[in-house]
Amino acid sequence: MQNTQWLRREAILLGLLGGAGLLVLPALVFAVGQQLLGEYPDGGMGAFYADLYGHLGSASPWAWLLVLGPWLGIQFLRLLWWPMRRLADRNPDEAEDYEEP
Repeated sequence: MQNTQWLRREAILLGLLGGAGLLVLPALVFAVGQQLLGEYPDGGMGAFYADLYGHLGSASPWAWLLVLGPWLGIQFLRLLWWPMRRLADRNPDEAEDYEEP
């Protein structure tokens, strides 16, 4: 039962963050690009989305990195936090028995 709850939670997280990577993040990238670089050469935001989804279909690693970026960022933060959780989960009695040399 515990494994299915974990898997369900991870699937929801991937769905939410993947959806944000598909819909919200490209719009932000487009807006920043408009401000910094000027007009998008192939047209407007619709052309940007069409190009992005075309690159996703052709398995471009940069397009997939953009779309999965929010989820990958959360996974990276979890990986960094994992050792701290392991230390916090240790038995506090063991820490009291430890004497520094």
